Formats: sequence, structure tokens, C-alpha cells
Amino acid sequence: MSSIINLTGKYIVQNGYNNVLRYEFPNSSVNFKDTEIAISNIQMYNSQFNIHANQYNNNKFTIEMPTGATTTLINITLNDGYYSYTDINKYIMLQLIASGAYLIDNNNNNVFYIQLSANQTYYAAQIDLSPVPTALPVGWTRPTTGFYSAGGSGLPSTSYVPRIIVPQSFNNIIGFSTGTFPASAQTTSQTFISTITPQINPVSNYIVRCNLINNPFSTPPDVITSFTSQGTSIGQVIDVQPNEYAWLAVADGVRPYIEVIIVDQNERFVKFQDPSINIQILVRQKETKK
Repeated sequence: MSSIINLTGKYIVQNGYNNVLRYEFPNSSVNFKDTEIAISNIQMYNSQFNIHANQYNNNKFTIEMPTGATTTLINITLNDGYYSYTDINKYIMLQLIASGAYLIDNNNNNVFYIQLSANQTYYAAQIDLSPVPTALPVGWTRPTTGFYSAGGSGLPSTSYVPRIIVPQSFNNIIGFSTGTFPASAQTTSQTFISTITPQINPVSNYIVRCNLINNPFSTPPDVITSFTSQGTSIGQVIDVQPNEYAWLAVADGVRPYIEVIIVDQNERFVKFQDPSINIQILVRQKETKK
């Protein structure tokens, strides 16, 4: 026979991460002896951001746009959130529009000279850069304000492509080394593909730790289970139901509470935006050998 301890959002420790749950025993403490526990079920929302200023410091990069006889830096700062490459590219376009670093073609479409996209064939991110024209193409118009407007610094005197400056931490998101791409000014179209495996999400695995466990074969020794987002998208429910229970011995002794902590594969606290969570823990006495 086993008993169930149900940890829900009401037991979250208010640390700003929504990743620590503490259940205090009703009778102040429990004396564990010859006891085992296992995870029965974990249900929670996929609410961990992949871009976060404080958590990962991976929200900034810079675009160098050719303007007039020089260049201008446009610093991009992504708001905390969950981004695909398409989302990041849309954010780039918004910043280029705000800066007036674009043109409008004869079909009234905005034309941008930098694009970030996913290259599924190569399991990579791809950056495409095109030369900015030195004169306004026939039938095209300028933005009303900003760099390429009539009152701005103007189109470049040489048809250079934009350059992207990739800092540390953001480089892992797109799979590039840190640096400037291209390394020097270029007048022909440029394409760059990830040279290292991109990590669009810094978290690949969630590790569940429990204060009742002291497993000498595990590092850290209090790991009770691990799981992934199971292919869910942001806002969808992650439902972890083990095919078999992994029973782990509880170190004998008196405990006033059970504490569960969720960290990532690098043992960093995971920050969940949604506190809705349900973790079911099974408790039983060890089976005696006959």
C-alpha cells in the first residue's frame, strides 16, 4: 500500500521563481523509517521563457545599419518572453520600422535588409543580409521618419549590407560564435548559418529535487526524477506520467516537511511564469524480503 502526497500551487514558496514547493506535515513532523517515495504524476503549464534578461542575460544584440557615409548602431533589447526565430525576426522588423531603417516598395510592402529564420535542413538559424541601395528605387518611397526618411541621415553612399553584432549568451540562442557578421563591410548579399548547435531554449531538461532523498549514485544526490517539456508549446499543459514508478529510499530520520525544487540541466533555478502546478508523490514502506 502507498499513500499520496499532493503538492499543488498553494504550497509554492514565494521566491519569484514558482519552482519550489514545500509541504509541511500536519503533525509538525514525520519519522521516516524504511520508507520509499516515487513521483506518480506532474502536471504544469509550459511557462518558462527562453529569453530573459535576469535569468539568462540573453536578450540583447545589435544591428549596424549603413546610413549616409557612415553606419548607425541599432541596439535590440528583447522583452522577456518565449520567442521563436520568427518572433525574434518580427521584433527586429519593429525596431527597424521605429528607426526608419527600411524602405517601402511600389506594392506598399516594407522592405528590410536583414532577416533571421530557422533552417530546418541544417538544424540551424540563418541570417540573410542584403545590400541597402544608395538611391531610392523607381516607384519606392521612404519612411516618414528615421534614418532613411527625407529628413534623416539618408541612404548609404555605398551599397553595404547591414551587420549583426552577436554578444555572449544571445549567441547560444542562434548558434553563432560571438562577433560581428560579416566581419567587414560587404556590398553583396550575405548568408550565415549556425556554426554551433543553436539552443533556442536554454533549458533542455527539468530536474526535480527532493529533500527526502540522498542517493549516493546521483549528482546532486537529491534528484527524484527529471522530465522535458514533452514537445508542448508555451501555454500548453505538460503532463508527466511515468510508465513505471522509480522508487527511491528515504533516508531514515525525522522531517518537518517535504520540499521539491525544480532546476534545469545546469542546476539553475527554473523560473516558471505560471504557478499552477500539481506534483503527486507516492509514499510506501519498503517491501521486506522473505
